[in-house]
Amino acid sequence: MTAQAGTAIGGLLERRGPLIDRALRWAYLAVLVTFVVLRPVPAGDAHAYWAVDLADPYGRPVATQDAFTYPPPAALVFSILGRLPFEVFQAGWTLLIGLALLWLTGPFALIFLVIPVVASDLYLGNIHVLLAAAIVGSLRWPALWAVPLLTKPTVGLGLLWFAVRGEWRRLAIALGVTLTLVAASWILVPGLWPTWIEYVLGTGVAPDVGSAWWIPLPLLLRLPAAALLVAWGARSNRAWTLPAGAMLALPVLWLVGLAMLAGAFALSRWGPRRALASP
Repeated sequence: MTAQAGTAIGGLLERRGPLIDRALRWAYLAVLVTFVVLRPVPAGDAHAYWAVDLADPYGRPVATQDAFTYPPPAALVFSILGRLPFEVFQAGWTLLIGLALLWLTGPFALIFLVIPVVASDLYLGNIHVLLAAAIVGSLRWPALWAVPLLTKPTVGLGLLWFAVRGEWRRLAIALGVTLTLVAASWILVPGLWPTWIEYVLGTGVAPDVGSAWWIPLPLLLRLPAAALLVAWGARSNRAWTLPAGAMLALPVLWLVGLAMLAGAFALSRWGPRRALASP
C-alpha cells in the first residue's frame, strides 16, 4: 500500500459521522444475533468449557476434543455454567464474545468479523477476544487482569505495563484480586491445584498440538520479545503494545490467538478505546 493510499484511508476513517457509526454497529448486532440463532452446534472450545468435570478436569491432552487446560478458578466457574443446556450456554457465550468484539472495534466490528482468525475465535467459542477485552479494560479497571491470569497465566507478563509506568496501586489491585480468587479456589477445591500444576508440567513448553493450527514459535523465545514490546510501549505511551505483547505471551500461539490484535486496534489511533490509555 502506498503512503498516499494509507493517508486516504486514514482520512476516511477520521471523517466518519455518528450516524454511519451507529448504523454499522446495528448492522453488526443484526449479523451477530442471526448467527447465534441459526448457527449449527459444533463441538469446539465452547463445548470443552461447558463439559468441564470437576472430578477430573485435566484428563485430556492439549488440542484433543474437550481438553481443558485453565487453572482451577476457571474450572470452578465453567463447572457452574455447565449446568445450563449446551445450546443455552453456547448462545450466551457467543453473544458475550461478539459483544466484546463490538466493544473493542466499534463500527469496524463487521470488518473484523470477516477476518478468518477473529471469525474462527467467535465460531469455536475460544477466549482470545475476551482476553483482549479484559486487557484493554484493565487500563481503567485493573481487577480485570484476573481473567487472563486465571486462564492463560503467561499472558500476565502484560502486568509489566503497570510496573514500568510506576502504577503500583493498579498493579496491586490486579494481583490482589487474582490472589483472592486463587485462595478461594484453593479452599473450595484444594486438590485441583496440584493436579493442574502436574498437568502443566507434563505438557511442557512444546506440547503436541496434533493437526491444530498454530504458530510454532517457542514460548521461551516469545516471552522476551513480549516483555520488550510491552516495556517499550509503557515508556512511550503506546497502549496498543499491551494486548499485542500479551498475545505474544500466550502459552501456545494458536492461529486464532491473533484475534487478540483486536485489542491492539481498540487502543490505536482509530480505535474506540484509545481514551483508556490516557495517562
